Amino acid sequence: MEKKAGYHILAIVVCILACVYSYSGDEMFSVGEFDFYFYLPIAVIIVLAALCAFLIAPNFARMEIVVKQLGIVLLPVIFPFVWSLMLWIIRGAGLVEIRKGIMTTAYLASGICMMAALVYITGENAVWWYLASLIIANSITAIIVVMSGGPGNFLGEFWTLLVTFAGETGELMKKMELHAITYALGCYLVYFGIENKNISKRWPLFMLSILCFLLGLKRIAVAAVLAAIVVGLIWNGLKRFPHVSRFLLRVAGILFLVSALAYVGAVFYGLYDYLEQIGINTSARADIYRMYRPYYKFSPSFLGNGLGWVEAQMNVWSSQTTDLVYHTHNDYLREYIELGMAGFLIWCCLRCHVQISSAKKRMGVAGEAVAFGLIVYMAITYTTDMTAMQSFINNSFAVILLSFQLRKRETERNSMMERENRRLSDPPGEHYG
Repeated sequence: MEKKAGYHILAIVVCILACVYSYSGDEMFSVGEFDFYFYLPIAVIIVLAALCAFLIAPNFARMEIVVKQLGIVLLPVIFPFVWSLMLWIIRGAGLVEIRKGIMTTAYLASGICMMAALVYITGENAVWWYLASLIIANSITAIIVVMSGGPGNFLGEFWTLLVTFAGETGELMKKMELHAITYALGCYLVYFGIENKNISKRWPLFMLSILCFLLGLKRIAVAAVLAAIVVGLIWNGLKRFPHVSRFLLRVAGILFLVSALAYVGAVFYGLYDYLEQIGINTSARADIYRMYRPYYKFSPSFLGNGLGWVEAQMNVWSSQTTDLVYHTHNDYLREYIELGMAGFLIWCCLRCHVQISSAKKRMGVAGEAVAFGLIVYMAITYTTDMTAMQSFINNSFAVILLSFQLRKRETERNSMMERENRRLSDPPGEHYG
């Protein structure tokens, strides 16, 4: 009884910390000359809390499930770091690049490990606790913005944002552009759309998720959510045709690799320059991509510059002038520049095919459909933004799959125990012909 009470208290504390984690956003603190995101130590504390809970009152079955799935989800995060160790040595990379590469990996890995810790402590409900933390963080910001600008102005700008489909953004709505949270909520909308039985069970969270998602409206995120839900539902419908789904999975994996590489090649050979020439506004992307072009080649011989290079180069350009934004706004290009062609293709495989195949093996067709939908959503956002390096969207992906697998495994175990109990309680001759 005392152990159960202790777990409940720990779960409450961890969920409060998760809310602080989500609200901290881009807040940073300094240690000497170095700056760190505030959410890093929070993630470490939650992971340590889960380890302490395991040492005091271990749940081996749950820990095994969590750790195995955690290893799969971490692969596309850890691989760029391991690959870059070789590139840093070959290139003789500077300390700034190496430090940024290490910290990028630390932020992403710590967030995903925090999701695993949350699942271990709170069970399958971790997926909803993390969603609640995102909604609370977004709501606190909204309350502050409403108090500063007034409810009337806030609602007026929100309406304008919706009717112009983010074409016109007022000053108050700009303060609500919490892109990391918006993209993370997009994962949940995909999850709700594919596993739609959750809508009736968790309708308050569903409605609040939509509201918060719209407050930080991103056009690419809306398109990605809709496309991902359609793909996930179609995939769910193929459960009666396993041979077809296996074939289509291979095709989808190849298409992802080819289209991602083709997109990088198109950018290298001037796609956005052409779009500007025919009158399409690329929001300075054509200029940005021209600046990066001398630093990479579209060739199998291009090995990459190593993790952290893009961010270090952005800092160099930013110190020279503040007139331009140097973010790539293109995760495929960023990963290609840092990992090279071979590393980029491996990363794509780990991000897509490995995640979906693992989901099918561990979670069945329903889990495979959810994983497929989430991958489609994230893959679309990679084309015009930098979500691959954002902790919150990767956290959502991780906690959804971790919770899904835990629920499936524990449901199977409980069903097996019920059958065994019924067998033992039946009269002795019941099981013999």
